[in-house]
Amino acid sequence: MNTSQNILCVGLCCLDIISEVRAFPVEDTDQRCIDQRWQRGGNAANNCTVLGALGAHPSFCGTVAASHEKSFILEDFAKYGINTDNVVVHENCDCPVSCVILSAATGSRTIIHSNKNLPELTANDFAKVDLNDFGWVHFEGRNVSNVCNMIRHVREFNKKHPERKPLTISVEIEKAKPELEALIPLPDVLFVAKDYAKFKGYSNMDETIETVQSLALPGAMIICPWGEVGASASSTKGTIVHSPAYPPSKVIDTLGAGDTFNAATIFALCKGCTLEEGISFGCKVAGAKVGVRGWEPLREVVKHTIPLVSSADETADLLHRT
Repeated sequence: MNTSQNILCVGLCCLDIISEVRAFPVEDTDQRCIDQRWQRGGNAANNCTVLGALGAHPSFCGTVAASHEKSFILEDFAKYGINTDNVVVHENCDCPVSCVILSAATGSRTIIHSNKNLPELTANDFAKVDLNDFGWVHFEGRNVSNVCNMIRHVREFNKKHPERKPLTISVEIEKAKPELEALIPLPDVLFVAKDYAKFKGYSNMDETIETVQSLALPGAMIICPWGEVGASASSTKGTIVHSPAYPPSKVIDTLGAGDTFNAATIFALCKGCTLEEGISFGCKVAGAKVGVRGWEPLREVVKHTIPLVSSADETADLLHRT
């Protein structure tokens, strides 16, 4: 069975309540929003959405509250073809919520997050997942002690199954949290976000990559997206490659742009693209994302950018030409 496009994303799923305003509000004022919507959010959940839109076979592994938002969340996963067999449902918990303000004037997004009592996924929960079903496992950088144990579990699985291609392990470190450094030496592919890099005092992509590379697993790929500047990455041989950004004519919605880049890059690498081609594709899809509102228009853009094809090889060829 070909599992190369079966990608497991491990991390957070929450409800985003998004209010779009003409301009970011001044404190202690009252204004009417242009639009408001519910949207399934969370980094790992967003990764799955983009992978599903691109035609991969994503699965989400994380916790969901048995609250009234549950049906909305699970139905929305299904809409994008995302498998939720590995979701752990917790009774008597509240759904995590992010209140998001989108500024139409600048395209910026401001997020206020709340998680009252939903537990994180445990290493024991993750151990129940049948890893034979997957070719790649991507971890959102959070819940660090459990994620470290989950990665060790994947490594042990690879050792016990030499007959199959090893599962690729990737991790995203995004937030300005010192404990995320413990994740750096563990994955095969490490995404280092601009926010984390600036928190550590790094001033650009190359400095970030060179410093992080010294802490990472020998031979690991280090990928560093930097918003409007594009993205750089270090190959398994240490060679640094770069892609420019591909901004839209008008920035509309930057929510989930980083998640889009990560997912699209993973998709391209799974298809056999080179690292340079992979981050270029990631930048192109992320650029398309910030030019549309929400996820559904992105799915339509992707359909027109990458036409339906009859085989994975043809899809790979298209990616190389994109």
